[in-house]
Amino acid sequence: MLIDGGVMTMRPVRGGLEIKPGESVTLKPESSHLMLLGLKHPLIEGERVKVTLDFSKAGKVDVEYVIGSIGAQSPAARDHDTHTH
Repeated sequence: MLIDGGVMTMRPVRGGLEIKPGESVTLKPESSHLMLLGLKHPLIEGERVKVTLDFSKAGKVDVEYVIGSIGAQSPAARDHDTHTH
């Protein structure tokens, strides 16, 4: 993602997103995230969407996402906000 002159543009990550053995990557807004292209209909809040991720070494993995509202926080972020430090 790049903001230039107040306009946000997105581009694919060259070479893909590396996830090293034993590590994980969190996909979230304003960071590394998935962009769904070629949708057949608009996404509806609360709807469940099945997606197949295709990893170069691990193969295909089916994942199900719940569509949140625009600007909604992820469950992990909401849980974090309720904890005191």
